[in-house]
Amino acid sequence: MNTEIDFSGKNLQGKSFKGTDLQCTNFSGSDLRGADFSGAKLSGADFSNAVTGMKISSKILIFIFALLFSLCSGYIAMLAGSTTQGMIKSADSHERISGYITIAFLVIFTGFASWKGIFKAIRNVLPFLIAIPIVLGLFMLLSGLGTGKGAYYGFLVMLLMTLMFVVGTISRVTAGTLASNILFLIVAIGGGFFGRSVGGGLGTIVMAISCAYISKHALKAENPTSMLWKIALSIGTYFGTSFKNADLTQAIFRDASVRNTNFSGANLTEVDWTNAKKQYILTDNEK
Repeated sequence: MNTEIDFSGKNLQGKSFKGTDLQCTNFSGSDLRGADFSGAKLSGADFSNAVTGMKISSKILIFIFALLFSLCSGYIAMLAGSTTQGMIKSADSHERISGYITIAFLVIFTGFASWKGIFKAIRNVLPFLIAIPIVLGLFMLLSGLGTGKGAYYGFLVMLLMTLMFVVGTISRVTAGTLASNILFLIVAIGGGFFGRSVGGGLGTIVMAISCAYISKHALKAENPTSMLWKIALSIGTYFGTSFKNADLTQAIFRDASVRNTNFSGANLTEVDWTNAKKQYILTDNEK
């Protein structure tokens, strides 16, 4: 038992304690962002008021990648918005009708994604919303009533919107709360900018804002065991603090800030989580 070790109030960012015997060690008030405690013996250790998660450098790196992904989301919003707007303005009545149907489908999909989560919307709603324009397009083409172009565009818009929601949501989760607000604006502004540059107009801006809003809030509707959570947690905890396979029996995390932390395989018997703030942590339930 290493009762004499005292790391209280220390800056231990990025330090490795992998496989170390640190039973009853005092880590209270310490900065443990990016630290590696994989396989360590930490029974009875005190992590009160400690901070876990990603180092500042890792957050900056992830923010840059999230920024790039968000700009891509803005560009996808431009494609989806300008395509839909082009359908509505088309001289072909069949394309105009397809444009309004596509808008109705988008409303249904985004509403379900906000309510039940993106992956449930993809699994339960998207197949029908994609199958309908495909069937209609083939019918129009084979019957000679139209070219099927409107149905094809509707199919394309649904795929673009789905990709946009998934990319946007994951980038916001891994970038963090403050960054998510910044990225929310970037997607909207980026989509609007790209839209204006190609004549996308109001439709593109609305599409971009919808993407940003849904991406920001859809995770709340997701089941913690969903694929979206697993992807976001895997990215966030990879750069965060790791207690993977550690023995944390009777460890104390009272008033600690526990974020982007990997507890998979850890022994969490009788851990004191009193007033601990836990967010985006990976445990055996989320593996």
